[in-house]
Amino acid sequence: MADGRDSDLADALAEVGRRVGQAVTDVLERLRPAYEAIADVANRAEVKAVLSAAEQVLRHRPCLCLCWRAHPADRGICEPFDAVITGQYSSDVLGDIDVPLCAPCAAAWAARRFAG
Repeated sequence: MADGRDSDLADALAEVGRRVGQAVTDVLERLRPAYEAIADVANRAEVKAVLSAAEQVLRHRPCLCLCWRAHPADRGICEPFDAVITGQYSSDVLGDIDVPLCAPCAAAWAARRFAG
């Protein structure tokens, strides 16, 4: 008697497994055209160029120099998305804080600071 119930349970579980497997296969087959369309768009040269530019921008730290205050005589030299060094700025409210600077702003800031 126990063997019959075990056999029925095994058959029922096998049927459930088959149905779940078929459902997963059906869903994946329905999603395949959308996946292929997205892959085709992502592989276009213009999309790759935009993604590459975005990665490059995200890889760089922004220059947070307050150019009009830190080096007013050298306006327009800032490379806003290419901070390479950190300078120290004194604030009455925040005290001494580290500020990321691009190379041109760092040079102008240092020249102004050491000049006088």
